[in-house]
Amino acid sequence: MSVTTEPKPFYYDDYVVGDEHPCATYAVERDEIIAFASKWDPQPWHIDESAARESYFGGLTACSAHIFSIFCITSQQWQSGVQQMAIAGLGFDNLRMHKPVYAGDTLRCVTLVEDKRESRSNPAGGICVCGVKLINQHDEVVFSVSASTMMMKDPARNSSV
Repeated sequence: MSVTTEPKPFYYDDYVVGDEHPCATYAVERDEIIAFASKWDPQPWHIDESAARESYFGGLTACSAHIFSIFCITSQQWQSGVQQMAIAGLGFDNLRMHKPVYAGDTLRCVTLVEDKRESRSNPAGGICVCGVKLINQHDEVVFSVSASTMMMKDPARNSSV
């Protein structure tokens, strides 16, 4: 019999500038690339394998909206198993697509805490800025972004919250 435990909450107070957090991995599948792009970005190199082989990319590639979606889900799943206590995403800066993401790639996500500060508008929260990368199976960075998030402060450590 296995015992399930609740993930430990990870608050604003727990973030340390300079800490790196390995996150989830994600296998990018052909059918998912085609289905996603068919709805959101129906370019030939995203939806047609023959056309993709003849394109600049030389194969079926995920569209940028799909890659961003992969970042969204993997960056929330830290390997440490903690539950990040986010209030709201505030913005994304320096979003870059460094290399194509091909059908069959496996991406791993890594988060680096770049900055944090008290919120001026919300005494129950603080703002954390994290640099996040998606890295393929060849150790090539394929995507990067700087994400700002309003995080909850730990009520047990902040009596005024």
